Amino acid sequence: MPKKDEIKVNILEHEMVPKHKILNEEEKKELLEKYKIKIKDLPRISIKDPAIMAIEGKIKDVIEITRESSTAGETRYYRVVVSNK
Repeated sequence: MPKKDEIKVNILEHEMVPKHKILNEEEKKELLEKYKIKIKDLPRISIKDPAIMAIEGKIKDVIEITRESSTAGETRYYRVVVSNK
């Protein structure tokens, strides 16, 4: 798996790629409590997803994806990083 500095194009800078952020433990806890869910209830995203590789995500990290929309404004989505097994 290539490291961040080995990626020739930073896909995070592309206009079509939404902002990806790894939540810290406190943010993760607040998210799970707010929605009364467990980490297994979150949608999944692959460890091999190019954006996850670019931000150096690890398995079980929770990712906040912020998308801009001309109709809905800003929306946030959450995913848990999983292996491809």
